[in-house]
Amino acid sequence: MSSKLPSSRRRLSTSCATERRVSDDLTSSYLPLWIGGAIRGRLRRDVAHALTDFDGIESAEIGLKLRERGVSKAARSRALQSLALQLRKLGLIADWRNELSSLLDESGEEIARCERGAFRSLGMQNRAVHVNGYRADGRVWVARRSSLKRADPGKLDNLAAGGVSAGESPRRTALREAWEEAGVPASLARRVDFPGMVIRSVRETTFGVHDELVIVADLDLPQQFEPSGRDGEVSEFLCLTTAEVESALDRDEFTIEAALAMRESLERRGVSKRRP
Repeated sequence: MSSKLPSSRRRLSTSCATERRVSDDLTSSYLPLWIGGAIRGRLRRDVAHALTDFDGIESAEIGLKLRERGVSKAARSRALQSLALQLRKLGLIADWRNELSSLLDESGEEIARCERGAFRSLGMQNRAVHVNGYRADGRVWVARRSSLKRADPGKLDNLAAGGVSAGESPRRTALREAWEEAGVPASLARRVDFPGMVIRSVRETTFGVHDELVIVADLDLPQQFEPSGRDGEVSEFLCLTTAEVESALDRDEFTIEAALAMRESLERRGVSKRRP
């Protein structure tokens, strides 16, 4: 199954609504990580120092280089996974998920797979799908994240959102997350629309650089449909007017990526009362 984006109308917007800004120019706090012949990650200098005795990376002219022991995708994936396991052993990964994500090259082709939880620690770019849910009367379904979530507990979120797993298309991710997080059956979730908007969100976190492509999707739902959580990640769903959504956005009640996806959707659909 293709891992590319579901639309040829792919547009890219860079997030400025971040915690501490991390520009594309490498800062003094990070070393570039070379993977597959190009810089595709960033390592904090203290993390790089902790890996001094690990033989899975080597010094490069600028930064560090993954020692791939082969040119195949499989060899590169094994090398990355070995590096991820070493970071886990050192306590340098926030949340090990036992889930593989794809590392893509500049053309969107998969060049390796690695534990999803290691992407931030390695500063590699990941992808997530954010589904905005609209009721027939124009109201918006939003989720409130469980208070038990490690990241952004209690914050507002899109109807459904989640990382794109390795070998999974963004559309498949949308259908899976819509069912798991909001109880949307496949018969309704198949209506999901990908307008082609991809927003890049880059920020520094405790464990490294969060670099994510937010793939925005919209789902129009019947008036009578009410979402219901199935995986425990959502504490409640709220059906808000667009004015209420924008007020919540102004108060920073949404997660960073959910806010980016929601603002883009409202503006694109012409229902936002504000203009950038």
